[in-house]
Amino acid sequence: MCKNRRGAVVSSFPKCPGSVRWLTGAVEMSAIFNFQSLLTVILLLICTCAYIRALAPSLLDKNKTGFLGIFWKCARIGERKSPYVACCCIIMAFTILFSE
Repeated sequence: MCKNRRGAVVSSFPKCPGSVRWLTGAVEMSAIFNFQSLLTVILLLICTCAYIRALAPSLLDKNKTGFLGIFWKCARIGERKSPYVACCCIIMAFTILFSE
């Protein structure tokens, strides 16, 4: 319940500013802190980089070092370890589809 300055109830919305529920409410986790989501993001990054390098190799080959070198390295992993990446993608798909 939210109260105004006079003490009258304005709304029964549970997330009123200044209330304890607002401060201790459930926080949604991002992909960085959820392990399954982190693995999904990494697999998608590897597959996407390998696909982009297959279409236009010059986009990723010119940036082999530095921050953008991460994408080149992901493309190399996707190319060289493609059977393992494919198996991981299939396993991840089944876990996402059939988990609670």
